[in-house]
Amino acid sequence: MRVFSRIRGFELLGNNAVRAISAAQLLRILGRSQAWIFVPVYLTQIRGLPYIFVGLLFFITAIISLPFSLYGGNLIDRIGRRKIGKILPPVISSLLFILAASAYFDLQLLIVVVAFLLIEPFTSVQGILDNVIITDSTIESSRNDAFSIVRIFGNIGFSAGPAIGGYLAYVNFALIFTVPAVLTLFEWYFYLRYIHDIKRITPALSGGMFKFPSNDRYFLLISTLISVSFLVTGQWGTTLTLFWSGVDHITNRFIGTLYAVNGLVVVFFQVPINYLFLHLRDRHRISIAVLMYAFGFFALAFSTNSIFLILDVVLLTIGENTISPVIYGLVSKIAPEDRRGQYFGAFQLMNGLVTPVAPVLGTTLIQYFSFNPVIVWLPILILGIVSSVFITAFGKERNRTGIVPQ
Repeated sequence: MRVFSRIRGFELLGNNAVRAISAAQLLRILGRSQAWIFVPVYLTQIRGLPYIFVGLLFFITAIISLPFSLYGGNLIDRIGRRKIGKILPPVISSLLFILAASAYFDLQLLIVVVAFLLIEPFTSVQGILDNVIITDSTIESSRNDAFSIVRIFGNIGFSAGPAIGGYLAYVNFALIFTVPAVLTLFEWYFYLRYIHDIKRITPALSGGMFKFPSNDRYFLLISTLISVSFLVTGQWGTTLTLFWSGVDHITNRFIGTLYAVNGLVVVFFQVPINYLFLHLRDRHRISIAVLMYAFGFFALAFSTNSIFLILDVVLLTIGENTISPVIYGLVSKIAPEDRRGQYFGAFQLMNGLVTPVAPVLGTTLIQYFSFNPVIVWLPILILGIVSSVFITAFGKERNRTGIVPQ
């Protein structure tokens, strides 16, 4: 940690909350990235499910997560950050152990599906919790750096997780669920040890548990524009893994290696990217990132060469580095201090109304057009260009004073 603290922005690791969330994120992604990357492979190659079913499964998971996002965000405001942090890791760990047992003993597919469907809702609330904690514990001018630090530590885990998972999958798929289950229990320690509620914040307790900032027009506009762009960026993961596996016939080991490259690029280029775009408006930064994603995915239609794929992953990851911190930083600027959980939950809810379509769209394109990769990725390119134009045209920043109070 002391070595990191000498790098610009990493002095925030002196903040206990930032340090704890960063360490928890490292363990979380190290373990759960294995399951996230190889669940589609497990379901298609071992369980024999069609691509469309896998895409629909991810869609249903995202839909189930929607009420959890809004309810969980409001709950974080009401009962406090620490209490939620104490509950979530053991619940998620238990569900991962159920998946591991199901894979090892070849239990009924229904058990696998139910356990898988339940993990994402709790994980989404955990993501909201982390964003709120980071926002609580930092000042506005340093939040992009703080969110970047959390991403970097997460991607240190991601640089190793999928690669490890690629080898574990050859031994037994149960291991790719066992490892994250165990690491989640270690992650639990950081919430218990370092996370405390910010006493200066007094939660607004009036109203129901599903309060939504519906009269904050600026928030709704920004959230909608970002959510639509996730139709493009959301091809990263399920669609990309199945494309490499089912169309390009790339081995699990090399798929793991490609995702490891993604993690390493985040680790080494997140801070330089932040510095490069330091004076660029948020909407322009997001627009540029969406174009990187769109052209990066489209390029996959033209080559399966190993070096080409690695370079393409580098381009996609630079797009990821460009967009990810500024999204959460933007929401943190908009959210009132006593309703941060509500706003991050509402933001995740709005994303959830759009992003589940991404894997369904991608897997459907693969299912019917795998004979021609250009047709698979051309709609994604067009969506990316249109989304980028709309973000630039309509995503103008507005001062906090322009937000209508709820």
